[in-house]
Amino acid sequence: MTHLGMGALRTRRAAAVAAVAAASLALAACSSSGGGDGGDEAPAAESGEVSWWGWTPDTPVAERYIAEFNKEYPDITVTYKNFENVDFRNALAPALDSGEGPDVFDLSPAGGSPDTWGPYALDLAPFAEEVLGADWESKFGADYVRQLSDSEGRVVSLPLGGMAAGFVWVNQDIFDEAGAEVPTDYDSWLAACEKITAIGKKCFAVGAGGEDTFPTEMFHSIANSVDPEFFLKAAVGDARWDDPEGIETLEIIKSMRDDGIIADNVLDAGQYPLANEEFMKGEAAMVQMGFWYTQYSGAESCLAAMESAGVSNPECFVQLPAEFPDVAGRGNGSEYFGEADYGLAINADSANIGPAKTFIQWMTMSEAGQQNVANALDLLPSLGGVAPNWETIALVDQEVQQPAIEQLIEASNATTQSRQWQTTEDTLDAIVLAIQQVLDPTIDISIEDIAAQLQESSVPSTVGVE
Repeated sequence: MTHLGMGALRTRRAAAVAAVAAASLALAACSSSGGGDGGDEAPAAESGEVSWWGWTPDTPVAERYIAEFNKEYPDITVTYKNFENVDFRNALAPALDSGEGPDVFDLSPAGGSPDTWGPYALDLAPFAEEVLGADWESKFGADYVRQLSDSEGRVVSLPLGGMAAGFVWVNQDIFDEAGAEVPTDYDSWLAACEKITAIGKKCFAVGAGGEDTFPTEMFHSIANSVDPEFFLKAAVGDARWDDPEGIETLEIIKSMRDDGIIADNVLDAGQYPLANEEFMKGEAAMVQMGFWYTQYSGAESCLAAMESAGVSNPECFVQLPAEFPDVAGRGNGSEYFGEADYGLAINADSANIGPAKTFIQWMTMSEAGQQNVANALDLLPSLGGVAPNWETIALVDQEVQQPAIEQLIEASNATTQSRQWQTTEDTLDAIVLAIQQVLDPTIDISIEDIAAQLQESSVPSTVGVE
């Protein structure tokens, strides 16, 4: 999943412009072969091959999905290829343009992705209506279908699951060893950090270097503590990023750096790998990650995650979700934000549309497939009425973690704020740059000027605006 200064921002924007240009060329190419409609004539098939590319899920989770799918469809071979976020974007368009692309690929609502990548994809609305009936849209989570539709109303991806963020994960073992309480506000966060650093551990793992947009989630959480309505108002142009609320948000980030809540190495790398590895190695007491991190509460997946982080003989620790501290101290708390995490799209030029339809139908529209998603604890199931089967899920500490995760699922499903769907790529990039300028001790720019630059560089979103 992958975030530096102006040079990296220019690189990211150049890549985004190239991707949009490539998508425009692909639209013309797709139109010559039916514009993604001709593929609807291919019925779902019970044999064949499907290649699937994505930046998520992790490969072990994808392999579990595929294994369960093959219990029902043993004659369809699904091959999954996992990429880091930036690598996925850079690899997908050239592959699709060359005719060597995957049959199925991930597509998210974030940063205008349905319009960027949708021209390569089939319109899946007729297929979904065929499978689920005329009221098929209502059977998915709120706004999920709209979030995965392009500006022309084509449903270019069907939701595999939802995602919520805006909270933190804590290593309860470290808190217990340090005799610290999980913080609820700024002062208690400072108090916890003092005890945690006294036993040689890092308080809060953050990676804000590089090109990825993870730092925007910390900004969003802090902004929600300042004013729960500000972030999304600014994202769609109903407020300015250099309004007092935006300036206060950046000032709090500066205070977190100055007071040691955010460590000095924050710009060395992105959230992946920096913060993820520090937390999974048991070196840090807290990290901000979304619902996808729930999977590492599992007795087996936590071992795999720790091994991937470089731990040779891992011993699982108890990780628990916790509210992002109310750092502004106004009593607002910090509301979660969420949306469809990603959906599965079918390449309109695929030679394997029949088996690809079967795979997507099982993954997104069947109770069996969605139960598999729920049990992986990687996503919130997109199909209504599906919940984890706890009799089949082994956690590190079932008694402690299961009720906490059940509460997290309830709160995540109840969130009304979007995560990145209503924030443009330009705005996400501008927020990352602003955060990096605040965190870089070598940059001498006032918070007010940084906020003004953020406002100037951002582009309001029009999606979801009535």
